[in-house]
Amino acid sequence: MLYRSTISTRLVKRYKYTQLSQLSTIQSIHSIHSSSKMSLQINELQSWQSQLDNDPQYKLAYSTLQQFNVDDALINSQHKIPNVFTHVIDVEGSPITNQKSSGRCWLFAALNILRIQGIKNLNLKELQLSQNYLFFYDKLEKSNYFLDKIIETSGEDVNSRLIQEFLTSPTNDGGQFTMFLNLIEKYGIVPQDQYPDVYSSTASRKLNELITTKLREFAEILRDLKNKGENESKIQEIKSNQIKEIYKYLTIFLGTPPSTSTEFTWEYYDKDKKYQSLTTTPLKFLQDYIKFDFSKPVSIINDPRHDYNTKIKINHLNNVSGSTRDVEYLNLDNKTLSNLIINRIKQNKPVFFGSHTPKFMNKKKGIMDIDLFQYELIGFNKNQSKKSRVIYHESLMTHAMLITGVSLNSQGEPTRYRVENSWGKDSGIDGYYIMTQDYFEQYCYQIVVDFDEISQEQQSLLKKDPIVLPLWDPMGALALCGRE
Repeated sequence: MLYRSTISTRLVKRYKYTQLSQLSTIQSIHSIHSSSKMSLQINELQSWQSQLDNDPQYKLAYSTLQQFNVDDALINSQHKIPNVFTHVIDVEGSPITNQKSSGRCWLFAALNILRIQGIKNLNLKELQLSQNYLFFYDKLEKSNYFLDKIIETSGEDVNSRLIQEFLTSPTNDGGQFTMFLNLIEKYGIVPQDQYPDVYSSTASRKLNELITTKLREFAEILRDLKNKGENESKIQEIKSNQIKEIYKYLTIFLGTPPSTSTEFTWEYYDKDKKYQSLTTTPLKFLQDYIKFDFSKPVSIINDPRHDYNTKIKINHLNNVSGSTRDVEYLNLDNKTLSNLIINRIKQNKPVFFGSHTPKFMNKKKGIMDIDLFQYELIGFNKNQSKKSRVIYHESLMTHAMLITGVSLNSQGEPTRYRVENSWGKDSGIDGYYIMTQDYFEQYCYQIVVDFDEISQEQQSLLKKDPIVLPLWDPMGALALCGRE
């Protein structure tokens, strides 16, 4: 797995508008700081250094951490967690997938749920569904959604927080499970060999850069036309030509995808090594061989900033214009989330989940645990609660994976989970990770379960008015991070 975090970059961009709005306050503070008693004093720095130089803990850390990676140096070598679980789903997906240098984790995780049903229904040893197929149409749909939002909000000041958020990353790689549902309902799915990965699907940075450049250019044109009173039909004609241009670039970089209504023939061997062949369309492949029920998925989050047993909606977050689905969640406590996971695993169903990755994660050991690194050895202690970390931008959803197993203690309580990642077989333990319950409670935010797996009381919450959070809220962050 090629991992490169962009969280700090995203946070800087996302909160840039807020920082600018506080400029006058900062300037006022600077005027107060003109007094010498408010500024840093050179003799203070010298005093601090003198104290540190007499601290053996500091001297050891000073000489060690300038030579080694901090996580390698401070990993708890005695920290061992058994890679065994009391419950594991009967059929785990194969082969282990690899999103490489892209932010397609949500597509990989969601498709890896669907492929398990395909493996069962088609009597397969392994199956990989085309992530590039949905990646293409997601980029196209996001471009269209973005331009529609630009037209819809043309009356807003271009420097407003909302417009600047739209412009920040209009077709980023990330997404939410709701957005996945939008895509497969409209376009279906295909086996990977019908539309395989190409360079720009596995290393999407340049594609995103070029598409974003054109979309910002198009946004200026559409805003100007709208604000000058151009008639709607002319604006829509221009927008249509803009999307046509985006389509051209996407086919250049990703290839021309199969049409939803055109039949393809898929030849394969089943797990008994017998030759098989089927002719179908992307939509019928989903309908006939995966048999996916769109009425079932429900997204659950753990957001301690808000009351539990409430519904939360992320405003303006979507990928398909005209979709009847909003990005909404039920906000429930961690114990409920854990019990829902246990119940699904016992029913041989994997669980889609979103976490703040790679916090407290080691790729060599394949462990996700808040006690894995001994930062306290250098005097560094973690003091914020989960709620505070979200409020102060220290934590958010960045990565999606699957839970395929759980280990329960003698009281029936979960102690650890088996996690299927999408960073290739060389990451973790042959592509899998062990996640402790403590890690789950502190750094996991979302799971997806079926409607009939939640209580009637929880089902009734879906009919209530939601708490509406803005587009830039951390609970929508999985959709907004280009590369976990």
